[in-house]
Amino acid sequence: MSEAAKSYRTIPIGQPAPDAVTVGIEAGPDGTATAAIWWDAQGDTDAEEVSYADVEQALAAAEAARELHDLKEVVVVLARPDLWNTSWGQLRLDDVAKEPIGATTATDLTDAESFNLAADIEGERDA
Repeated sequence: MSEAAKSYRTIPIGQPAPDAVTVGIEAGPDGTATAAIWWDAQGDTDAEEVSYADVEQALAAAEAARELHDLKEVVVVLARPDLWNTSWGQLRLDDVAKEPIGATTATDLTDAESFNLAADIEGERDA
């Protein structure tokens, strides 16, 4: 996968991802991001977990494990949203997480789409 095309789906802490390699990112003792990768046992593939001090190395290892074990994708779990570095790629939310219920800050809506959505909701309330 090219550097410009890297994109990962993010999932909540504790959500299973049975057909994926998961990259968990948290802050190390010095505050820098560290990572672990893991995947579930499936068919002839044993479950595994490996820790990395460098997130880029963890993402590269996750991509290699995904290909080696013929898994569907690499997903990311963040201990804190601010740990993600955009140089590692783009994070995507599940389509369900994009639903504009309440605050729209964690969605992929543009400002114009958010405004139109709010205007439509207000219009329905007034009807």
